[in-house]
Amino acid sequence: MDNVQKLDIEGARDTVEVDGVFGVFYRIRVGGEVVRRGKGGWDVPMRNGSTSKLTSRGIVPGFQKLYLDNTPIYAMGAHVDLGMRILMFLPFVLILVNYLLGFLLALILFFMNISIVKNPHMPRPVRIILLVVNTLAGGLMLFLLAGLL
Repeated sequence: MDNVQKLDIEGARDTVEVDGVFGVFYRIRVGGEVVRRGKGGWDVPMRNGSTSKLTSRGIVPGFQKLYLDNTPIYAMGAHVDLGMRILMFLPFVLILVNYLLGFLLALILFFMNISIVKNPHMPRPVRIILLVVNTLAGGLMLFLLAGLL
């Protein structure tokens, strides 16, 4: 699975790529080199000698939109429909079972669910089953831990 997406930026001196588009975290590469995020975004050198600013916006990790000088150029996770996006929040139901351990386990499962939901090579029914089964397994684990404590 190719986890790198080339960004279509006209006038860029080198190729600009996003590495990690199917995961939670990503890196921006310019000319094959990873660029560190500066004040508010990444600097992209242009052919005419100027520098453009690549920024990201979004709340949910792994589903940000990238903007070049306030013009949208790429939306990560745009291929995921709304139902799957809602279903990936299912582990937060575990907070009702046990507040502290449920919250910690829900966070771990949520970040796992982002990678599951964004995987385009996995069939949709398998992704849905994995989201539900992982949450049920987490609930069973919390129930068993509550009996031990």
